[in-house]
Amino acid sequence: MNGRARSGAILRAIRLLIPKSEIRVIHERPWHSLTFAGTQICLSAQLPHAEMMRKGEELRAILTDFEFDLPGQLVADIAVTQAVVTKGANCLMIDALLLDD
Repeated sequence: MNGRARSGAILRAIRLLIPKSEIRVIHERPWHSLTFAGTQICLSAQLPHAEMMRKGEELRAILTDFEFDLPGQLVADIAVTQAVVTKGANCLMIDALLLDD
């Protein structure tokens, strides 16, 4: 499976959770432990200013217990790690660890 195919399913799932956002992959890299293999992904979700704080808090709460249904992958960890305002862009940074199923 190539790198983009690994991030594609999680991108689609998060777009359903926050449909008014523009979501991009900041970085994606292979991840391995002694018993598991997968991918670390950092995403940027750009939101309209008025919705940023509300959606950021909602997304933090939702991601804690959300059950993702991703073909061939398990979401081991996912969290909103930062809210960034830079050059007029309002972004949430989302870090995820996906394990190969």
